[in-house]
Amino acid sequence: MAALACGAALACAAAGALAAGSRWAAEFFYLFAWAGTLLCVAGFQDAVLGRSFLDEPRRLARMAALSAPWWLLFEAVNFRLGDWTYDGLPSNRWIRWAGYAFAFATVLPAVLESARLVEPACAGLRPKPRPRLLGDAARGACLILGLLSAVLPLLWPRLFFPLVWGAVFLLVEPWLAARAPERSWLAAWARGRAGPAVSLLVSGAACGLLWELFNFWSGAKWRYAVPWPRGPKLFEMPWAGYLGFPPFALECASAWGLAETVRERMSPAKKLVAAAALAGLSLLAFAGIDAWTVKSFVSY
Repeated sequence: MAALACGAALACAAAGALAAGSRWAAEFFYLFAWAGTLLCVAGFQDAVLGRSFLDEPRRLARMAALSAPWWLLFEAVNFRLGDWTYDGLPSNRWIRWAGYAFAFATVLPAVLESARLVEPACAGLRPKPRPRLLGDAARGACLILGLLSAVLPLLWPRLFFPLVWGAVFLLVEPWLAARAPERSWLAAWARGRAGPAVSLLVSGAACGLLWELFNFWSGAKWRYAVPWPRGPKLFEMPWAGYLGFPPFALECASAWGLAETVRERMSPAKKLVAAAALAGLSLLAFAGIDAWTVKSFVSY
């Protein structure tokens, strides 16, 4: 329970400093609050499951290392879409890039570990098995839909931008279900176990709400510029935008399952090359965010 106590203390301290008017706390409130939240997730995992993701440091390190380039894929797509911008980020590049690294490295751990926490509550969800979900026709349909979801937003971003939040799992999950079904929420569903998929959907919705809550109160924040809908907002996000978080969680699980399956089949030399390539591409993406996505900086 130490992680839970530390997480709650960190989140409360960040909220207290924000309420007291600390400029530093306001600027970095999102990072402090989110770090506290992740520690709370670890504490609840320990209480519910008997162990937490902090007990698996190598797995957590791999997940964090993949998480940053995984999210940066969406940042790169956003260079074309222009769906969000960043305001009020530190003018010091090293502080700013360290913030990028931490924030983006926590995306996969937050989504996947929150899903692991709630999955026992979803274990009793057992729909009728549907083996046709794993058939050739279903895989072909997913491939076509996935390609369309990846290409159409790049060609006509103002019309098709929401499709990016489903492209990856449509492309990856059928392959994963066939090659590594133990890591596939689709394979579990087809066999009558809805728990993995439903827990991911719940996790995505919960993480999305907390991301937007903490972002709203932070000095350094993202703002949305989606072409539609422009209707009422909850924090910075239009209400309809919250529908994107659950499928994004499914994508996170598909990406992680694919990465782990591929990693197990790679030699040490290839793993080193892949890690270096991802690190280099991540730094290029950081520079791209600075150039095209960040709209304002603040100095200290």
